[in-house]
Amino acid sequence: MPRIEMDDFLSDYERAVCYFTLPKLVYHISPLSIFIYCICVIFAFSLTFWGLILGNQQLSYIGTFILIFIALSGFILFTGRALISELRWRKCLAEAHGSASEETLDLPDPFENHELYLIPLKEKESILFPCVNRAGEIQYFIEKKGHVWLVKDALENEVSSIIRKRSWFSIAFTSKAPKIINVYRDSKQIANIKPRFSLFISTYIVTLFENGNETYRILQSGIFHHGELVGRIYQVRHNLYLDIKKDHFNLGLLSFFISCQEY
Repeated sequence: MPRIEMDDFLSDYERAVCYFTLPKLVYHISPLSIFIYCICVIFAFSLTFWGLILGNQQLSYIGTFILIFIALSGFILFTGRALISELRWRKCLAEAHGSASEETLDLPDPFENHELYLIPLKEKESILFPCVNRAGEIQYFIEKKGHVWLVKDALENEVSSIIRKRSWFSIAFTSKAPKIINVYRDSKQIANIKPRFSLFISTYIVTLFENGNETYRILQSGIFHHGELVGRIYQVRHNLYLDIKKDHFNLGLLSFFISCQEY
């Protein structure tokens, strides 16, 4: 099987940190916090507005002062929390990368039934780029042809094709322009990937037509099947990883993994 030279390996410790620890460190703004913040802004704006309407300068000054205070407080609070979360995330990953501890413990391997695929990000900008396993063995080649991407096996036999188009009716403020992905094999559509409306967390639904319209939900970095976490997609340094349970690997999830850096 063809291989590529790997100069950056993901250790078992780093893998466990990326899969189990780092997602918990990501700061998400809760809808309740946004709701309370908006109510406070509306209240302060109302005071200012009615002060102007009634000609009450004191009331308008109070409203303006409260509005400025709330705006600055919200900016400092939300930005500060996000910055602290980012710093903790980076520190944790750096400690995992710098750890020389590779002790063998008599514990069950949490990734025993997982498969790990990676795409070197420096190769992804090319017209033809590989998807390899952890050992550097090429599992797939992906060839870009405009909005159509061809997925081929290691012997360059076509496995599937990915057709992407922009979704104009979905909004996700935390991702790039969302796209709809249709996956075909032998000119037959086998999977569909659509973004779902989300204000703060990118969400996608993967539907497999060959398995009775079985669906997977991709929420931020996690891949869920009937509410169970079955995999994650994460980036470590120069590689993008798909860490998925063997029983749940399919061409729909592979297509999302291949395309996800385009979002």
